[in-house]
Amino acid sequence: MKYDKVIQGTIVTPQGKFPGEVGINDGKIMEISETAGVLQGEDIHDFGEDFVFPGFIDAHVHCYSNPNEGIKRASYAAAKGGITTFLDMPYDLPVPVASGEVLKKKIETINSESVVDIALWGTIPKQDGASVIEELVEGGVAGFKLSTFETDPYRFPRIADADILEAMKKTAERDLVVAFHAENDELLSTYIEEAKAENNLEPIFHNRTRPPVTETTAVIKLLDMASWTDAKLHIVHVSHARSLDYINWFKEQGTDVTAETCYNYLLLSTEDLEKYGPKAKINPPLREPQEVAALEAQLLDGRIDFITSDHAPWQKADKSIGDDDIFKAKSGTPGLEIMVPLLFDRLVGEKSVSLSRFADLLALAPAKRFNLIQKGSIEQGKDADFAIIKNPASWKIDENEFISVSDVSPYHGHSVKNRVEATFVRGQLVYSHEKGIEEEAIGRFVKPNE
Repeated sequence: MKYDKVIQGTIVTPQGKFPGEVGINDGKIMEISETAGVLQGEDIHDFGEDFVFPGFIDAHVHCYSNPNEGIKRASYAAAKGGITTFLDMPYDLPVPVASGEVLKKKIETINSESVVDIALWGTIPKQDGASVIEELVEGGVAGFKLSTFETDPYRFPRIADADILEAMKKTAERDLVVAFHAENDELLSTYIEEAKAENNLEPIFHNRTRPPVTETTAVIKLLDMASWTDAKLHIVHVSHARSLDYINWFKEQGTDVTAETCYNYLLLSTEDLEKYGPKAKINPPLREPQEVAALEAQLLDGRIDFITSDHAPWQKADKSIGDDDIFKAKSGTPGLEIMVPLLFDRLVGEKSVSLSRFADLLALAPAKRFNLIQKGSIEQGKDADFAIIKNPASWKIDENEFISVSDVSPYHGHSVKNRVEATFVRGQLVYSHEKGIEEEAIGRFVKPNE
């Protein structure tokens, strides 16, 4: 049989790695051979000894926190970073994805502008929010994102406990994940007010006003609520090992809960917050070095489900306003185009994490959690999504060369030892190191279970 396309290299599957090739027809994986040069194809891509990973999945992206970014720009950044599918968060400026009408318009944008596949989170309004869940489910959201901390009363509100319980019940009925930004609004608001009153405006006070207890108290409340409602709970951007202790205890008792951490919490600490200031401001904040080590130990012990970027495409002006007052700076960093290489160096290169485990953390596990059944692994019948990693390959991160609209990163000048050589979405090349982005908008909106 002659295939439309054949990809050759070191194939990474859930079972391990081997030098081989993959045959593709109509955007699907049709055959996997553990011997290279066997499959016949119209278009053969030979990547030698480079690693052929499943396309990576980033379950935590904010395309429209900064409207200058948008779907097209973010999809280009994702393709460059080896991410073939991402889940975009619902807290868009100026209007959040909290109605069927807004969801429909966003889907239209994805299908006309993106070069990678995108699934969507929905959210609920501050008042009587659970009433919108049904129409968003029918529209195809992959899950719901809520918050116990208020960034903005309209766009990114704190949801009251009674509404959280109702949302948990309704999402459980529809077998969908409900995820939370878990920080204790009352505590951290009090601590921030106190810091401002005492003129404690240096970067380190972003950490000190959001101590671990502001995360753990919110997490344990949500876990107990989920245990009473049979919700499919997901805790985003876990920054502390204590939170994971609680999450995994509830998991052992039968609660359906997963947890992600973000790449920044594994690679940066309060030392970087003090060094880089607003560039390194994220929520929850960066933790002390010993806390970072404890979080990494949990990851290496298999107690974190997957890793995300929490991509927030702020620009220099959004960060520099916090140079004299850390509380004024926007929170978040870009990550779509640099997360995978940075984590590969740290986890595979330094910590000897297996290639299959790396693929699980960044592809298979999020695909399973959000029922993206055609994604996440190199297996017959699934979408032909691939990220090709060349290792070794040396380069330096330059914030001024990002595809993302963001031009500010605490990793500016950081040396990386591998790179994304090419990215394929459903068998189509969307990025290569040699030629850059293929700009044809072949990306699609992805529904769960389809």
